[in-house]
Amino acid sequence: MASTKRSSVNGKGALDDAYKVFMKSTPVYVTTVLIATLIAEGVYGSATNYIWEASNRGRLYHHIDWSKFAEEEEEEEDEEEEEEEEEEEEDAHEDDEE
Repeated sequence: MASTKRSSVNGKGALDDAYKVFMKSTPVYVTTVLIATLIAEGVYGSATNYIWEASNRGRLYHHIDWSKFAEEEEEEEDEEEEEEEEEEEEDAHEDDEE
C-alpha cells in the first residue's frame, strides 16, 4: 500500500519549513521570487561595478583630476571674453560712425 505521508521517506525534509513559509501560496511565492530577484540584481550590479572600476582605475572620466586643467581653461576663457569685448567695442564704433 502506498504511503500518504506528506514528508520525505526519512522524515521531514530539510526544506519543508522553507516550503511552508515561502511557497505554500502563489502570492507569497511570487513576492519571494521578486524580492530575491531585486536583491540578487543589486548584489550582482555592485560586484560588476566594483570589478569594472578596479580594472579601469585611472582611465575613466570621473578618475581624472580635473583641477590640473582648471588654470588653462580659465586663461582661455579670459582671452575669449577679451576678444568678445573688443568685437563689441568695434561694433559700437562702427555704429557711431554711421
